[in-house]
Amino acid sequence: MPSSPKSAKYTLGLPARYPSTARRCHVQRRILFLLAIALLVSSGSMFILHIATASFGQSSSLSCRTSSSEECSTLVSSRWKPDREDDGDTPSRYQNLFRNHDRPRAALPHPAEKVVVDGQEQRPVVQRPPSLTQPLEQNQVDQKEGVPGGQDFNGSNDPTNDAQQSPPATPVNINSENDGDEVLEEEIIARPFEDSLDPNDGTKYLTYLPYAGITNQFYGMLRGMEVAKALGRTLIIPPITASSHDKSKQNQPWSKFLNLAKFSELTGTKVVEFHQLRDVDQAELNEIKCGITCGFGSKRTIDFTAKGFLKQWKLNVALEALPQDATKLETITSLLSPRAEEKYLCISNTYKIAVQDKSEWERFGQHLHFTEELESFVQEFLDMNLVKPEAVIDPMTQQEVAPEHKYLAIHVRRGDFATYCEGNFKGPKLIHCLPSTEQIAERIDQVQAKLNPAMDPSKVLPVFVATNEGRPEELRKFAELGWRYLDHSQMGTVEKLGVFGPMMVDQVFMAHAQGLVGIQMSTFSRVGALRQRDWHDRLVEYM
Repeated sequence: MPSSPKSAKYTLGLPARYPSTARRCHVQRRILFLLAIALLVSSGSMFILHIATASFGQSSSLSCRTSSSEECSTLVSSRWKPDREDDGDTPSRYQNLFRNHDRPRAALPHPAEKVVVDGQEQRPVVQRPPSLTQPLEQNQVDQKEGVPGGQDFNGSNDPTNDAQQSPPATPVNINSENDGDEVLEEEIIARPFEDSLDPNDGTKYLTYLPYAGITNQFYGMLRGMEVAKALGRTLIIPPITASSHDKSKQNQPWSKFLNLAKFSELTGTKVVEFHQLRDVDQAELNEIKCGITCGFGSKRTIDFTAKGFLKQWKLNVALEALPQDATKLETITSLLSPRAEEKYLCISNTYKIAVQDKSEWERFGQHLHFTEELESFVQEFLDMNLVKPEAVIDPMTQQEVAPEHKYLAIHVRRGDFATYCEGNFKGPKLIHCLPSTEQIAERIDQVQAKLNPAMDPSKVLPVFVATNEGRPEELRKFAELGWRYLDHSQMGTVEKLGVFGPMMVDQVFMAHAQGLVGIQMSTFSRVGALRQRDWHDRLVEYM
C-alpha cells in the first residue's frame, strides 16, 4: 500500500527545511551593500571638501602676496593668533623672567639662533640635557643640612676623610634643566669658558658654583676667598642667586649690598664679579669645567641654586673628579696648586669647605661692609619713624658727630624653618631654634633692663623685628608688645633695592642695633651677631 504523504515528515535522514533563513541572509546582504554605498559617498565628499579648502588656502596665500603688507598681516594674525603677547625680539617663554623688579637683563639667558664656527654658520644641534646618575638627589638631604635646599643652620662644616679616593668617572655635562614650564629648545654647541676671558691680561682666576640660600652663599664666598688667596688667584664671585626657597629665577651682584672695593683695599684680596667679565646678552653658550669638591658631583648632585646660576649665565658645567674628593681647605689647595698655568679653575662647592679655626670671618667676612646705598635706605627709614637724637660732640676731635638712632632688633625665623626645628629639636632644646613670641618677649625685657637699669620710660628703646612670619595672629602679638616688624612691602624695599634687598636690609638692622636677640641655630642670626661683636663690640642675646 503506498505510504501517505503525511509520513514523509517522519522520515529519518532528511535535512530540515527553514524557509526563513534565506530571507534573513538576503536582508543582511542588502544592509551591508547600503553601508558600503554610504561609506563610498562620504569618502568622496571628504575628498571634494579637501580639494576645496586647499584651493581656498592657495587663493588666500596668492592674494596675500599681491595685496598690501598691512592686509597680509591682518589675515595672518586672524588665522594664527598667538597664545601670549610678544614684546618684540624676546621669545614669549622668557618674557616672564624679565618682569622681576628691574633686575638687569644681563643676568638672563637668550636662546641662541645660530653658531658660527671658523667663520661659517652651522646648524644648531638639538641636545637633550643628560640625566644625572648620582647616588643622591638634591631632595634627599641629609639630617645635617636640615631642610630642603641644603640649608645648614648651624654654620659648621665637619671635615670628612680627604684620604678617600674619588671613584673614577668621566666628566658629567649638566645642561640647564627643564623647569616644567618651558619646552626644550635648540641649543648651540658650548665653547670653552676660557674663550670668554681675555687671554692677554695675565690674570688667573678661581670661581665656584653657588649653593643654597643667601647666608650659605655668603659663607661660600668667604671660603672661596680662602682658596683663591692661597692660590694667588683672582676670585670670580657668582651673584646672589635664587634658591629653592623662592624659585624667583633672579640674581643680583653682591656689590649691590657689600662694598667690594673697600674690602679689597682692607684685605688685599683680588675679587671680580661675573657681570664684570661676562655680558650675558652678548655671550655665547660656554662650557665651564669644575673640579668636584665636598662631594658635589660625586656623592650628590649640584643643587637648585647652582643649576639656576648656570642657566641664567648661559653656562654648561662639566664636573671632573680631582685626585681626591676633598673637603679640607689645605687638601683642596694642594690638589689645585699644580694647575698654576691654567687660565681659570672652578670648584663645585665652597660652602662645605672646612677651614681650620673657622677663620674665614676674621680674615674676610668682617671687612665686607655695607654699601652707602643700603645704609642710606635704612637710615632714611629710621629718620621717618623714630625721633632723631641730638647731635653729640666727639671728645677726642671736639667735632660734631652724626647722631645714631638707638633701637633693639629681633630676628625671628618661622615658616620653612619651623618644620626643620620641630623635626630636630625636642623639649627644652626647641627654644634654641623655634622660640615662641612669649619667650622672646621675656628676653627683650631682660635686655631693656640691662641697658636701662632705672627703667626710665623715656629711655626704653623701640624694637624692630626682622622676620618671615606671615601669620596674622603672631603679627598681632608683635604689635601688642609694642614691636614693629619690618614690612618690606610697605617699605618698598624690593622696588628700590631688588629682590634680595629685604634680607640685606634685615642684616643692616641687626648689625647696628643697640641690642640683638637672635636664634642660636640660624646662620642668618649668627652673621648679625658677628657684625655686632666686631663692628660695635656688643654681644648678641641668643635664644
